[in-house]
Amino acid sequence: MYSQQQHDGGGTGVSASAQRGSVWVVELRGELDLAFIDDVERATADVLRMFPGPLVYDLRHLSFADSLLVNHLLITRRQRPVGLIGTNRYLDRMLEVTGTSEVLPVFASPEAAEAGLTRAG
Repeated sequence: MYSQQQHDGGGTGVSASAQRGSVWVVELRGELDLAFIDDVERATADVLRMFPGPLVYDLRHLSFADSLLVNHLLITRRQRPVGLIGTNRYLDRMLEVTGTSEVLPVFASPEAAEAGLTRAG
């Protein structure tokens, strides 16, 4: 089984990354923009190499994200099922305007994401 944990001591970027049941949860924190998207891309690439299941991005501690995150999520979705937890009004609106709300499902919890993504896959 996979169970790697990664914690970032800083205030922005990937704060944790670990298997949770049959999904992998990547927790993002802070204000995610051009300065930190590389950290998210590296963490995702690591997960894609070692874990075959769906990815869930926990956005409950993310205060800002721009279209770079949406683009990253769509690229990741080409390789695996992707779900989101904890979007806010701003992120919901960005997903709606970009037409990605239909392909990037939002769940209330990691458990709900696991149930939804493993049932769909």
